[in-house]
Amino acid sequence: MTDGASERIQYDVFALADVEQEKYQLLAERVQESLAGFECERSPHLQTFARSSVHRYEAHGHSRTYVIITPTQDSIDVAGFFTVGMTALNLSNATGSAKKKLMGDISLDQTGAYSIAELARSDSYSSAQLPGSTILDEAKEVIKRARSYVAGRFVVVDARQEVFDRLYQPAGFRIIDVAKAPMDMPDVPFVTACAVIKDW
Repeated sequence: MTDGASERIQYDVFALADVEQEKYQLLAERVQESLAGFECERSPHLQTFARSSVHRYEAHGHSRTYVIITPTQDSIDVAGFFTVGMTALNLSNATGSAKKKLMGDISLDQTGAYSIAELARSDSYSSAQLPGSTILDEAKEVIKRARSYVAGRFVVVDARQEVFDRLYQPAGFRIIDVAKAPMDMPDVPFVTACAVIKDW
């Protein structure tokens, strides 16, 4: 039996905006090349985002992408990534008990929230090498740093039901609504879920 921790890859997390500074030109070129060939067959949406949309979202300030970079024999590779942004959390469809657990004694149907909009691992790496929970933990750290400056109570994700069950529910997220699936995955069940940041 192998120790899962011994299979884990070494990695560093960088904001894509930082990597793309002129002084990191060689690193930026390798990151761009890796994203352009990013493979994630489990989610065509995430694969397309990495290959063709990530820079557009960065340029518009819609979200910030963080790349998980691991060394290879002769260079580096993007083993995974996540994006963090802002969204509106609509609790009007949540049950009374769910709303109470989330909002406490402040009753609002809508509030601002952080969003983990994309979270992916490259098909080149196994879950033993880079667990989804590790990528999520890195996203949580970014959000906690942001919260220390500008406050904020919630983080929201839209996720496939199976990903919610495996990754987000054990991390304290609760389903609050059914989500619309991406256009390239119309028949896959998606949910909207949120977590209370202070519970981390």
